Amino acid sequence: MAAAPPVYRKVPRELAEHGDVRVDNYYWLRDDSRSDPAVLAHLRAENDYTAALMSDVKHIEDKIFSETRRRIKEDDTDAPLRRGQYYYYERTLNDKEYVKHCRRLVPTDGHITVYDVMPIGPDAPDEHIILDENVKAEGHAYYSIGAFKVSPSGKLVAYGEDTNGDETYTLYVIDVESGKYVGQPLKGVTSDIEWAGDDYLVYITMDSLHRPDKVHGLIFFSFITST
Repeated sequence: MAAAPPVYRKVPRELAEHGDVRVDNYYWLRDDSRSDPAVLAHLRAENDYTAALMSDVKHIEDKIFSETRRRIKEDDTDAPLRRGQYYYYERTLNDKEYVKHCRRLVPTDGHITVYDVMPIGPDAPDEHIILDENVKAEGHAYYSIGAFKVSPSGKLVAYGEDTNGDETYTLYVIDVESGKYVGQPLKGVTSDIEWAGDDYLVYITMDSLHRPDKVHGLIFFSFITST
């Protein structure tokens, strides 16, 4: 006999908006903290039910996954982007889930042209790893970088890190050369961040419903490091 699917319990909750009242029987499933035991238990039950229902074709699923993965070039580099005196690019490695953010010095003072090609090989300038997501992801069940922005001078990088999967990011700034953090992280921001000059950052915070709420424009960098 096939396993019975999990049943969502109904917990009526009245929500009033614009003079109208509606009842949401499943509002209890909302868990922005990703930590409610009842919600997590239900998700585990859903996963267990799916695994049991699909168990007779698990070998086919594994075969398709293996065939698909064999067709993917895991050790790869995306198209480099030249900014100033550096080429910036992302690199993936075999059997690694995340990318490395790298840069390589441009070996000439010439202007940027459509014919620019990043040199590689033993005579090329050394690759500098700015940030390795595989290292940052250690100890986290989920990890994602939603923004990675290099300052105009190339000395600083601002990036948004999500370790919960709710697309709420913590903003970090690091020194490119040393990899050390500069100032304190800013929590509860979106992935929309941008440099406005070398000493200013623009970022957006969220409200209690995780909606983009306020734009903090032209924030003086020394202010961020002092808070």
